[in-house]
Amino acid sequence: MAARCLRKPGRFMEPSKLGAGATWIAMLFGDRFNQPLVNLAGPGFTPRELLRLVRLAYEHVRPSDDVHHEGMHSSGPRDHAEQGRNVLLNAVLNTRGPEGWAAKLEMANDPLFAHFRDRAIALATERAAEEADAATPTESDVAQLERYRELSPMTRDDMFALLVDRLDDIDDLLLRDDSPREAWAGISDERVMRREIARELRNASNHAYTVDQEGVTADEKETDIRLRSSASDQQAVIELKLGDERTGRDLRDTVRNQLVRKYMAAEACRSGCLLVTISKSRTWQHPETGENLDAEGLLSMLQTESQQVAAEMGHSVLLAAKVLDLRPRLSTETAKSARTGMGA
Repeated sequence: MAARCLRKPGRFMEPSKLGAGATWIAMLFGDRFNQPLVNLAGPGFTPRELLRLVRLAYEHVRPSDDVHHEGMHSSGPRDHAEQGRNVLLNAVLNTRGPEGWAAKLEMANDPLFAHFRDRAIALATERAAEEADAATPTESDVAQLERYRELSPMTRDDMFALLVDRLDDIDDLLLRDDSPREAWAGISDERVMRREIARELRNASNHAYTVDQEGVTADEKETDIRLRSSASDQQAVIELKLGDERTGRDLRDTVRNQLVRKYMAAEACRSGCLLVTISKSRTWQHPETGENLDAEGLLSMLQTESQQVAAEMGHSVLLAAKVLDLRPRLSTETAKSARTGMGA
């Protein structure tokens, strides 16, 4: 309803420094009487509605028109409009839950807020660091450490470290003489591969976490594999893709569009990994440069994308990308030796 105040029937109000839109922003959300007229904490102001309002505020109260005062001054209508715009911006930044996550992600990628992007990332990074502070171990935590030589994850950073550790263990598994490399290489169904990976993660849980397959998120999106801490609400998500039949663009876009946007909206689920398996010798085209990438190049591209998405989100998420190479080791080592010989 508040958004409709900034529109005339059939068209937008014309934005101007002291226009009707700026006047409405000042009146509704400014602090002219030490108390904003509208309470943005009310149930009607969903993250989606707040995002609409802050967009309208930035259209009608443009930063390029802001007043810059020197010394003592009395606040005028434009000052109140700028204050109302900032109140709306803070309301979006303070939203929580899946809808709040989606609103902030959409705002971060909107050119309308490009001037604020660095500051928003800095604020999000600061808040993420506060949330990642380690919790004080309890008596039961100490008992678990003595018994299993490992603690269940209590923070986002703990959960991410455990996720990376367990996936590294799978790398080690594939190097053993009795590894499932050959059996896994013959799998062409992601569902079957998911079960195999989940079973190995479950076997390695050491009472630190439990494993779900195809857990459902709040907006009914199914994840591939989810690790849940045994001692806290912390979770980590693994999105599995069989890379043999996927394009480079498809795999790269999975990081942002599927892993982060669909599966990592919950406050307690900010650790994730894109896990790609390959069993054939092939190349993937880089979606931007057109370069043909081998397995190592594919991994480098996916890691770069993961780091970039995490940075855009103010490092409020921790992301990894991993490629499980299921090709026969002997042929791989022979190929490497051949390349080394050619370069000698």
